[in-house]
Amino acid sequence: MPRSVEPSVTGEIATGDIAARGVANDVARTGAPVTRHDEASDQACTAGVLDRRSPANLPGRLDVVPVVAHQLPPPSGLFVGRTSELNRMEAWHRENSERALLVALTGPGGIGKTTLACHWLRQHERRFPDGQLYVDAGTRSAEHPIAAAELLGRLLRALGVPPERVPLEMAERLSWYRSITAGRSLSVLVDNVVSTAQVRPLLPESATSTLLVTSRSRLVGLTMEGARFMEPAPLNAEDVVHILSRRLGRSRVLREMGNARLLAKLCAGSPLAATEISAWLAARPNRSLAHAANMVREQRKRLTTLPQSEDFAAHAVVDICYQGLSPQAATLYRRLAQHPRGDLPVALTHHLAGIEGNDSERVLAELRDAKLLGAGEQRYWFHDLVLAHARTMSLGEDSPGVRRRTLHSVIDWYIGRAVEADLVITPRRPRFGRHYPNRANDWPAWESPESALDWFERERGNLRAVIIEAHHNQWDEPVWQLCEAMWGFFFHRKHYRDWIDSHRLGIEAAARLGHPLAESRLRCQLAFAYLDLEHFEEAMDVCLPAPRLPEAGWDSAELATTLSELTSAARRGNGHYGADPNTSDERAGKRKLVRIPSATLSRDHVPRAETTGSHRIG
Repeated sequence: MPRSVEPSVTGEIATGDIAARGVANDVARTGAPVTRHDEASDQACTAGVLDRRSPANLPGRLDVVPVVAHQLPPPSGLFVGRTSELNRMEAWHRENSERALLVALTGPGGIGKTTLACHWLRQHERRFPDGQLYVDAGTRSAEHPIAAAELLGRLLRALGVPPERVPLEMAERLSWYRSITAGRSLSVLVDNVVSTAQVRPLLPESATSTLLVTSRSRLVGLTMEGARFMEPAPLNAEDVVHILSRRLGRSRVLREMGNARLLAKLCAGSPLAATEISAWLAARPNRSLAHAANMVREQRKRLTTLPQSEDFAAHAVVDICYQGLSPQAATLYRRLAQHPRGDLPVALTHHLAGIEGNDSERVLAELRDAKLLGAGEQRYWFHDLVLAHARTMSLGEDSPGVRRRTLHSVIDWYIGRAVEADLVITPRRPRFGRHYPNRANDWPAWESPESALDWFERERGNLRAVIIEAHHNQWDEPVWQLCEAMWGFFFHRKHYRDWIDSHRLGIEAAARLGHPLAESRLRCQLAFAYLDLEHFEEAMDVCLPAPRLPEAGWDSAELATTLSELTSAARRGNGHYGADPNTSDERAGKRKLVRIPSATLSRDHVPRAETTGSHRIG
């Protein structure tokens, strides 16, 4: 836990009362003893933080080791056609320009936008010696798109900026991004963009760089940024037939060439639909292409009774593949879609499969073979159109209770794994969450604190999504419990935006539950982020209510932690607040006092201050 403090009614804090707790608080915070330094050392540490955030400390002057990132998604399979699109992109690249090339690939789901972008970038990888970056701007709800500031943060880290040096504010992130990308030759692919506002700040500051974005929306607002727009055309019949031939074998397709062309027409040139129907036929060697064509035709007729969309052909084929699943695979398909992002670690997929008592390997293999679930070495994922279909099927076939229990299971799994990782990172810190006693004696799932921190890093986006999903469902317990479990990760990896946003939700959740110890702890954890950032006023504001909270739970150690945090804020923020701390001698029996401005610590801000000030720590 961080150091923390609340003053007495006079605004004076007796640091002598806190000194005995200092080392214990640091052990609780970091899980390891910390050597105490003198005041000069404290000032040096503070100066280091200030230097990190000073205007003179521009990215070019930071000790940022340039990273050549290769983040493009793995090839999705067979790439066919697209000659005209590739030629047009090549022509745009060869045009002289004073700024980075910006290409927006738009169109319906399943038309192959991401595949086209990745193929072109891989073809010309040598043009981008400074790296090929990738971020997914998609989200579960178009009403809450991922902010451009978050996308910039991801790109800055990919470019070699340590997490603790990524600025908190959007304007600073943008300045750093422009400075770091200036004069470099790199590509940036931003997938599943929802709005123009997500894209504008991401254009590299270099005429030899390229920004590619994919979106179902038109993004006409990017015209002002000099964007080139392209809507990939549907594949022609020959290209779809080629996909069928590669998957089913040329001889099988030649025997039914007429039906193969009919299937191509029914797939409406959608690469996703062609891939899905070929996977369906490959799993059924005794079924004819004529049978498949009849199924697609009938399914498309049924879809005409629903609101039309540009990708209804792909939806029809995905639905046929779904109908062909075994009951166990169909159930798991719907269960996996309850994940907030549709990007699942392998262990979680096995966990969800195990809930139904399934042979997880067999069922997951069925979903992979049907091309309904993408697979890598450590992860499974859904195509966004397939994910939408799976969620639609779940709405129609699963009760609200089943969907709720599945989402609870996903969230509980993440809490459990986060707790296990936290116990490796900070093994001696006292905890309040109910998951800790059950796992305290478990065999560690990670070999070292660093490997546990790396797990948090991989799952950071999912953990953020899980917290938001729990908050939207008003499930307060998992919100604050995840915040508590992520403390060690935030302390070491310094993802400040996630740290602050998640803890604000966690504090709200703990307050609604009437859990004073949890609220106090999260206030302390959040205040430490603000202190790191030299945001002293915010640190004081978040800490001021904390000291009265532990008393309700009779936890003097937590109160000591809170007092220590406010002492630190007061000492480090003296220049900011214009305060003059009392630095009287500490001779025998005397105690050194730190004075906090009375204007900041009014009675309105410090309820029950008399009790707090007289409380004896230790």
